[in-house]
Amino acid sequence: MFGYVRPFQSELLVREYEQYKAVYCQLCRVLGKEYGFLARFSLSYDCTFYAMLALAVSGQEVCEEQGRCAANPLKKCRYLKADGEAYQKAAALSVLLTWHKLQDDREDEGFFKSFGCTLLLPLVSRKAKKAAARYPFLAELSEAAMKGQKAAEEKKAGPDECAEPTALLLQGLFRELAGENRGQATALEQFGYFLGRWVYLMDASDDLKEDAEQGKFNPFLLRLGLSGKGQLSQEEIRSAEMACNEALNATAAMLLPPLNLMDLERFAPIIENVAQKGLPEIQREILFLHVKEKRRKRLSEKQLSQRL
Repeated sequence: MFGYVRPFQSELLVREYEQYKAVYCQLCRVLGKEYGFLARFSLSYDCTFYAMLALAVSGQEVCEEQGRCAANPLKKCRYLKADGEAYQKAAALSVLLTWHKLQDDREDEGFFKSFGCTLLLPLVSRKAKKAAARYPFLAELSEAAMKGQKAAEEKKAGPDECAEPTALLLQGLFRELAGENRGQATALEQFGYFLGRWVYLMDASDDLKEDAEQGKFNPFLLRLGLSGKGQLSQEEIRSAEMACNEALNATAAMLLPPLNLMDLERFAPIIENVAQKGLPEIQREILFLHVKEKRRKRLSEKQLSQRL
């Protein structure tokens, strides 16, 4: 996935943020245990949210323990352990999505990045096969999403059609978490559907300027009549950002009704923070504060000063 589904930290209580970090660190530990040390690099906010939601709706017993960070033994960590398979499913999903991402980048990116993906794929492929064998439904959902995404982009579809595969992926993932509880399943699948749409549209919005400069497909560029123009003017960029923001706001608003119907046995304040505050903040940072672009600029300036 894309790393956009995360909480707005300053609006969380300290104990809530500590719980979130404990889930994040436990997922990292499970990734290493199940799929090897390198699998920890596939850890993401999105799969952490999936693990937390699974724990929230399943009623599984959790317990906190202290330990050392698996990646940095000098650092102390809190781990939130659980009896069920929430972390195992999140770890398998993380590996499968990383494998699909590498395949996609190998086909779409430049020579050097494609070459790196080609080198990594055999290593990740073995881990992905293990994850698929253990959780076939995860493999089927992710495979269908990737195929649907590729087909929509090849036909140069609009934002709605391009967002559909990711929406269906999260819809299926969240529906499965409900088990036999049909009432819970309806709310979860609706929440997952609109979250998936938001994630895809956010990613397309995030890449809009870069895709325009490199002549790559982007559904918003096509929708706004900006495809094939190369470098965009500041006026065009501002207009495109406003259009993306409107689409994202409309999608984010649809998340809230099913969220209010979900029966969350724990982590409700954190999950609500992600949906109500975390997503809008990420949206604001990317579209209007250009945080990622500024970070890249600072990094380039730092590298330049080091050379000098």
